[in-house]
Amino acid sequence: MPEKTFRIKLKAVAVINGVLKNSHLVLSALLFAAGIEFLRTNLAMISGAMFGAGASLLGAWINELTKKRSDAEEKARREVDSRRYLAPELNRTIERVLYIHGRATANFISASVEHIKPSDSVKPNDLREDFLPYMPVLYPNTPQFRDLSGDDATALISFYDSLHELDKFVNDWWKRDGQLPVNIFNGLLMLANKSMELAETCIQRFELEKFYPPKYESWGTLSSRIERSKKSADQAHEAHMARH
Repeated sequence: MPEKTFRIKLKAVAVINGVLKNSHLVLSALLFAAGIEFLRTNLAMISGAMFGAGASLLGAWINELTKKRSDAEEKARREVDSRRYLAPELNRTIERVLYIHGRATANFISASVEHIKPSDSVKPNDLREDFLPYMPVLYPNTPQFRDLSGDDATALISFYDSLHELDKFVNDWWKRDGQLPVNIFNGLLMLANKSMELAETCIQRFELEKFYPPKYESWGTLSSRIERSKKSADQAHEAHMARH
């Protein structure tokens, strides 16, 4: 098919779609055109009726367009307000996961060394409670959650679901008989890592670094701290493999 013909067809499709989406406007234009034609005849009363009907349809189209724009602006405003409302709790839970990931890395290193050479290991004094994530209170029942966009809601759901997985693992497997500590902390580390990866999406979508900058410049942003923690975990796994 020649390119010129293809472009003409695309324009025709665009025109048809425009007509289907703005039927009030098109019908109004037809009524005005008909009214003008009737002015050339002796049927002036019909012409006036045509103009009146066309004006009514044009007004209806303008009102509908104004309402759509107003609804879209209101929807966008509610989405922004909802992100701001849910951001503090989200930031708090992410900070907790970052802490858990760091402690899981330290305990994994200790358990790895102990597994090979117990005399060289130094056991951290972390308790089970130190690895329990903070669970959300507002989500999912707050009305603001329903005002989020689909992508924002999906990101939040995925992250908070991962916290439930982490919480369940800690409660079910902490010092479970017959399980090696190195395996338990490796599993805990993997779940915390998964939560942090999902948290990175939430950080971007909810603009957490804009509203919660680091207290000290040396800390770095929340995203950079997550990257450093993930890198430390990777190095711990590499050292673990080297020992074996």
